[in-house]
Amino acid sequence: MIKYCSRCLFPSTKPYIQFDEDGVCGACRVSEAKRAVQDGIDWEARRKEFGQLIEQAKQRKAPFYDVLVPVSGGKDSITQVHRLLEYDVRILAVHVDYGIKTEIGIKNLDCIPTNMGANLQIYRPQLDLHTKLIRIGYEDYGDPDLLSHTMLHGYPLRVALAMQVPLVLLGENCASEYGGAQDIAALKSINREWFSKYAANSGIDAAFISRKYGIPMEKLTLYDFPDELETSTTTKTIFSSYYFFWDSEEHLRIARRYGFQELPEPREGTYRTYVGIDEKINRIHQYFKVLKFGYGRATDHACEDIRNGRLTREEAKELVRKFDLQPLSEDYVDDFCAFIGITHERFYEVQERYRNRDIWKRSADGEWYIPGHLED
Repeated sequence: MIKYCSRCLFPSTKPYIQFDEDGVCGACRVSEAKRAVQDGIDWEARRKEFGQLIEQAKQRKAPFYDVLVPVSGGKDSITQVHRLLEYDVRILAVHVDYGIKTEIGIKNLDCIPTNMGANLQIYRPQLDLHTKLIRIGYEDYGDPDLLSHTMLHGYPLRVALAMQVPLVLLGENCASEYGGAQDIAALKSINREWFSKYAANSGIDAAFISRKYGIPMEKLTLYDFPDELETSTTTKTIFSSYYFFWDSEEHLRIARRYGFQELPEPREGTYRTYVGIDEKINRIHQYFKVLKFGYGRATDHACEDIRNGRLTREEAKELVRKFDLQPLSEDYVDDFCAFIGITHERFYEVQERYRNRDIWKRSADGEWYIPGHLED
């Protein structure tokens, strides 16, 4: 039986989840601390520290840019660029186009160079190799984004090192916002340990794939963490979520100022109209999370809304029941199969292989369900 956090709806099956003696998950405890200014975090002091880091970056007088920001074109990365605009810095936004972009995703990404005054670099990996890696991730590990996620993190860091950019402004520290080990959750900047857990899938990284599948490591360098970053005297990284309270609704309000668009209604997998709308393969990644761990994107969003006081736990349950277990639509399956070159039969064969039978059961009429879903 799955157990759930007594405050939010994160399940005991979530990777790296930790519950305390009261049954409260680490993400909820971190959220409590972030809201407590008297005995917890002084956000104004952190904002000042952030400003000092920006000024230090400007004083370095780097040859090209003062700050680099990895961007998807979503509301969070647009907000990261927004945080820099008051400091009059030279900004390089770096986007890794690793999959199947949507029309609205292309438009939202264009807001950054068109409406924000930042420079935008778009990197598209060599597709013969990249689609092979997507297929390896999908078929052998149940995660089509396995190596795409390591590239999303690794490539911008290597650009920053190569161009001697003094500061890299990353997004959220996942261990802090969504639950994880306390030492990693406390990090201000990215390191190899964080990368191995939250960009790579528990050590299934470029080096592992190189050894197992005989792909020369030099072809996978851009999918890996640059270890020289940890000793670099020219480039520093920081997580935005350490310096600013991480709030999706606030980020949406900020992004709208620059032309960010959302869907008129929820698509599938969550009740939000503004998340996961820029690229299609991630929807499959999120659905496989449901198959393997019994929770999906709607749970992630509902838990954040519970912590931020926008939903009660019971209201959140209703939304999760409605959206979390929605099956994949043929639109996603068609495009994914065409992109990596597999048949629909192969797609569904792999899908069922990763359904966790310890979580999912089949009813007498052949329907799959999760016993005790959200009953705790």
